[in-house]
Amino acid sequence: MKQKHQKQYAGVWLDNTKALIIADTSEGDTSEYTILDKVKANEAHGGGSEHSMNNAKQSDMLKYYKTLSTLLLDYDEIFVFGPGKSQEQFQHHLQQDAQFNSKKITIDSAEQLTDPQMIAKVRDHFKSRQS
Repeated sequence: MKQKHQKQYAGVWLDNTKALIIADTSEGDTSEYTILDKVKANEAHGGGSEHSMNNAKQSDMLKYYKTLSTLLLDYDEIFVFGPGKSQEQFQHHLQQDAQFNSKKITIDSAEQLTDPQMIAKVRDHFKSRQS
């Protein structure tokens, strides 16, 4: 008998400088969310014209989003949250990647949170979806 695929859930808190990937690491029926990865965005380049600095910043953000999306490939549902417009920009990036077409991506805004608050937010988000 074929074993049913168990959905994999991950949360991502991000802003323009760093991201935390929070996922369920438990075995069995209980959920235990932990921070699996911390990703830092490249620092903005100094000097040069405004145009070249803007291009460098866009290039750095694209590399940042690509690094994050690679880490999220194994997850079926992804909850993205953070301050400002970062989560919307990252969601747009994922929607343009064919590898994420079948994945459910949800976004929410959140200000600076402590690590335990971020973990609780992700756990509560997916708990309400699983019950």
